[in-house]
Amino acid sequence: MERRRTRPRATAAALALLASLLAAPARGDVEPALNVELGGPQKLSANLGVRVPAGSQAARGYGRGLVFQVQPGLAGGSVNVGWMPLSFAAQGTQALGVGLKARLLRTWGSPWGADADRTYAGVEAAAVIGVKASVGVMWKLGSDSGRKTIVTWGLGIGF
Repeated sequence: MERRRTRPRATAAALALLASLLAAPARGDVEPALNVELGGPQKLSANLGVRVPAGSQAARGYGRGLVFQVQPGLAGGSVNVGWMPLSFAAQGTQALGVGLKARLLRTWGSPWGADADRTYAGVEAAAVIGVKASVGVMWKLGSDSGRKTIVTWGLGIGF
């Protein structure tokens, strides 16, 4: 029972840390990487993070960069680190992009397509053409019972 009370505190601490990073003065071309997503296993979630440009100035014109995100959700939370070889914004939202992320996910409650109270690690690919679509595969960490492999998926909109 005590374990369940710490989840909201940990999520709140992660959100406070991310908010302080986003509120800090931008260095160079660092920009927010934000979206709201419906998908499995987290149900409804929000990606909160930053994109750090990488490569030559010419490459930066295509939005290339590293992405660091926390993703709190109704049925789990994850930490994501990824590479975006292409990312364009239009009218304040991400309009076009592709990316590949490594993810560490902890589930709780009643996740879609995964076991509750388990930790998974894996990869996820995403494409954005106005709307973000993602799919991935993750493997259970630890030796406890339950599904060894899960498929992640999501549909969302970026800001």
